Amino acid sequence: MKKIKLFLSIILVVNLNYLCFSLEEIYLSAVRTAYTPTRYNILTRYIPLSASVVTKEDILMTNSNQTTDILGQLPGVFIRKTSAFGRADVDIRGMGDNGRQIGVLVDGRPDKMSIFSCSVTHTLPMNNVERIEIIRGPESVLYGSEAFGGAVNIITRRAKEKFEGSFLSSYGTFNTQNYRLQQGSKFEKLDYFISIDRRLTDGHKENSMYNATDYTGQIGYKIAKNTDLSFSGKYFSGTKNEPLPSPAGTWNNYDRGSVDFTLESLVGEFDNSIKIYRSFGEHKFSDGFHSKDFTDGLMIHTRTSFLLNNEISLGIDYRNQVGEILNTSPTSFIGEYKKYEYGIYIDDKHTFFNKLSLQIGSRYNYDEISKEFFASRIGLIYNFSQGTILRGVWSEGFRPPAINDLYLWAGNKNLKPEKVTNTEIGIRQFFGENIYFDIGGYIMKGLDLIEVRSGKKVNIGEFEFKGVETICNIKFNDNFNSQFNYTYMDVGKKTAGRPGNKAGLSLIYREQKVSGLLGCDYVGNYYASDDSQNKINDYFLVNTKLNYKLISNIDIFISVENITDVEYKIFYSGGLYTMPKRTVNMGMIYTF
Repeated sequence: MKKIKLFLSIILVVNLNYLCFSLEEIYLSAVRTAYTPTRYNILTRYIPLSASVVTKEDILMTNSNQTTDILGQLPGVFIRKTSAFGRADVDIRGMGDNGRQIGVLVDGRPDKMSIFSCSVTHTLPMNNVERIEIIRGPESVLYGSEAFGGAVNIITRRAKEKFEGSFLSSYGTFNTQNYRLQQGSKFEKLDYFISIDRRLTDGHKENSMYNATDYTGQIGYKIAKNTDLSFSGKYFSGTKNEPLPSPAGTWNNYDRGSVDFTLESLVGEFDNSIKIYRSFGEHKFSDGFHSKDFTDGLMIHTRTSFLLNNEISLGIDYRNQVGEILNTSPTSFIGEYKKYEYGIYIDDKHTFFNKLSLQIGSRYNYDEISKEFFASRIGLIYNFSQGTILRGVWSEGFRPPAINDLYLWAGNKNLKPEKVTNTEIGIRQFFGENIYFDIGGYIMKGLDLIEVRSGKKVNIGEFEFKGVETICNIKFNDNFNSQFNYTYMDVGKKTAGRPGNKAGLSLIYREQKVSGLLGCDYVGNYYASDDSQNKINDYFLVNTKLNYKLISNIDIFISVENITDVEYKIFYSGGLYTMPKRTVNMGMIYTF
């Protein structure tokens, strides 16, 4: 209770202190829409963290199979896969662990399997995505335990026209097929958008088949001028076969879904939202494992700029995680497990003298088993003349032990939350409207990581990761632009599956009838074991996609992945998976 009082006192002092200032704000707020699921309401150029936004236009120019797959084009992000389909798990600055160490959210709602607190990324196809926001580095102040090492927030699409829709059909190598139907409408007060996605393939090698269908729907209603109510639902069902080095005949069947209600209201200077949600699933694996799980949650947030040059965000998050194991080995683990947690946060941004922006945030979090935890963050933005922005941030992240850490294989009910701190500094440079450059360096230190010792999980692990990330966008003219990114990462002895060098180059051309993408990716200094042992061959991939508008409402496309037919491998969960060589995919999109 004393710590809670101290936390609230700090909040009061900080806000009273800001009452002494009244300066013109220098950052630009993003335009508020009827649905604003992101907790950052400013352009990424004016926040101290390393952040990126993948737009709808970016998505259309790629042939990514899963929502998370496209993020591999960003600095500091590496995607671990077992094949072209199936999982596409995100590592941010060397942290991921099947999504356990990063937040994977849909419209701000955590999307995790409650027993293992992992994200099932292949249940997130591209069928209804408007944009994807990603934060590199801990952001537990705003997103709680979901953002131990970073956060990926997938923003879903809502209808913008009175009647809109599309149908996609494609066919490619390995009998790969994709069918997608979308339809939406927007009226004066009501809007809806539905999507059905069907995807299947024989796979690039034995036992790599994939067969899944995803259904999503969203409906919104404007209750009053500044008050909106929305409901969204999703259901995914699919079977994923795992190629070697998994045991022959390995398969996983996933049924996952979610429902949520969101109420948003703009009252004076206060932008408020309430979200109630449930995510659920049933998993059956070829080794006999069978489980069901669900997570119930409540999220209440408000944001206000009633003080001049100041923006305050406040929020409360609650979730109850429940999992039931119906069959496994040993049978002693069969049964129901549950735990709850809640958090309270404040985030405050203020601008001084038209140059300096200060952002301070703090969160109090309580977990039923590992009890209370505090996380803080302080960030600075200094806006020089000539388009130069200096940024810096110090932030903390935490991750309470999941249900499996506490009760299942090698479980330990006395585990403490894992902790990480991040210190980084960077420069953003804008040369007019055509060139953007960002470079930043960071040091992340992890403590109390959960590891198995003598058959029991304990808080003993530590790490120190250092890195440099850079990205450069150049717009040559209205039709032609490019992006280059490079990542250097020093992970010390923890080298297994964490490449030390990663680079990407993309060239994009767009005009009225033709658009095309040429992308190159390089991965080097890559090992299958810690201590830089068992080196994996460096690889360089070239991919392309070409779209042509056949008539006003029909587009045809062709994509070629791994044009140069390179044989390469990706490390995943202790094994090396041989990825597909050259693949070709072609199809059409009918828009109505």
